Amino acid sequence: MLVNANGTVVNANTIALETFETPGTALVGRGLLDLLPQFDSKLIPGSMRRPDHIDPRARTKPTRMTARRTDGTEFPVEVTSANLPNGQHAYDGSGYTGDELLMLVVRDLAGTVDTEAELARSQRQTEMILRAAAEGVVGTDTDGRIVLVNPAAAQILGYRAGELGGRELHTLVLHSRADGSPFPYEESPLADTLRSGRKHRVRGQVLWSKAGDKVPVDLTTSPVRDGDQLVGAVMTFTDRRPYDALVEAQTAAEEQYAQEREQLAEEHAAALDTLRRRHAAEVEELIERQAEELAAGEDRYAALGEREKDRYEALAARHEQLLTLLGDSLRGPLDELRRELAALAADDAGQLWPEANQVLHHLSAGYSRITTLIDNVLGYQRLDIGSEEITRTKVMLDAVVAAGVDGAVDLVGPGRVQFAVHAPPIEAEVDPGRLATALAHLVADVAGVDATGNAPVSAAGYMDNTVVVAAAQRGSVVRIEVRGPYAGGDPVHEPIVRGIVRAHGGVLQTHQVPGMSGSAYVLEVPIGGGAGAVAAGLPGVLGPAAPHTAALGPAGPGPGPGQP
Repeated sequence: MLVNANGTVVNANTIALETFETPGTALVGRGLLDLLPQFDSKLIPGSMRRPDHIDPRARTKPTRMTARRTDGTEFPVEVTSANLPNGQHAYDGSGYTGDELLMLVVRDLAGTVDTEAELARSQRQTEMILRAAAEGVVGTDTDGRIVLVNPAAAQILGYRAGELGGRELHTLVLHSRADGSPFPYEESPLADTLRSGRKHRVRGQVLWSKAGDKVPVDLTTSPVRDGDQLVGAVMTFTDRRPYDALVEAQTAAEEQYAQEREQLAEEHAAALDTLRRRHAAEVEELIERQAEELAAGEDRYAALGEREKDRYEALAARHEQLLTLLGDSLRGPLDELRRELAALAADDAGQLWPEANQVLHHLSAGYSRITTLIDNVLGYQRLDIGSEEITRTKVMLDAVVAAGVDGAVDLVGPGRVQFAVHAPPIEAEVDPGRLATALAHLVADVAGVDATGNAPVSAAGYMDNTVVVAAAQRGSVVRIEVRGPYAGGDPVHEPIVRGIVRAHGGVLQTHQVPGMSGSAYVLEVPIGGGAGAVAAGLPGVLGPAAPHTAALGPAGPGPGPGQP
């Protein structure tokens, strides 16, 4: 830039315009101090500066300062100035003319300052790393003289860092071997690194401290290059004295441990021999005692087995006697008595009065119930002891449920229970007769009728005597729910139901129904080879069973006197 005696920029090259100008503003015509506030105003032409202020060539040294663009933003620059005489007028060194100009050479330092700051930061970081390093680091020139040393290296060798600068490294710390014999410089790893540029690693190398003590170290020498030129070497080393002391302590501890282990082994061998002899004697004594106890136990268990055998045989004989009594001696007379009562009650001559005729009907039904109960108990006993097995057949479940309801009427008696039945067409592979028997006894159980044919009397008066039977398919099982006014659990009915369901591979569960006095039993048996739910209306398929009512009148022993 060219500046006149008024301190105004009168001309500038393209680079100056690009550096100082911003869009909408002009550089030429602005005051120099507006652009360079820190510039020495005495250097402006026309100022009362002293002649000795300017060098003989009228130039100033490069000076760093802060420049300001035409929009006011600032940036670092380096400024050099020189006076220029205009035309034929010469500068006489003691004054000035009005045509004198000042030329300013301005260099933008924006990138340079960042680079210098990064370089300074990197140098500080390197110094901090060298100070923080636990290893000793020593740098040498090509002659092997020390040019760099970190605090760890000086501390390991017993020197101050200032005492090592410029001294020969080999003569100072590598002059002798571990046995005290001289160590020639030519044979040292440092000399080879400085000659060939090869890197060396040496374990157990000995350095010599300022006090003349041997310092065992693990040493590494590496070349330092400037491009392809070898300019020095760096030697790093780690003090092995703490490690060697630890190894010595470990070796001493291992020797002591070996001695203690040998002593303990001898003591253990003696104690083990004593224990073996004692154990052998105890084992022999235990064997003899066990043999005596086994002999006594065999005699005792033999006597116990004989006693239990006699008891089982007596129990089996009583069981067989009971089965014979129920199946032959008792059931035959009951059948004969039931037939005679039925024939007498069915006499069309009307020999008896109505009340006696009704009593005969009830007696005939009671004997029929007792006969059915005896048959079902005997069938369950044979199934339970394994003399009979279930016979699986593919049947429709609604037919089995209907047969079970009819069987329940035989067990409960006429006019005592009402039924609500829902059984969709489901094909299952079951024993239809035995499953119907189980449903009949389960209905009789929740209806409150025990094995004697009696039902408990409700203290609250009237009680709903409806028994609900509902069947459905749940996956691969058939689920039948039976719900009645009583809790069930009769010792005759329930074992028959559980035994038949268990023989089918199913389960019987009991649930309490909120708001009702009775219980709900859920009977589940596998479908087996059956087809499961079948669509209604197909040929040969029964539709869902309609609600079945065994008796429409109120629960009770039967019609009153004088009724047909």
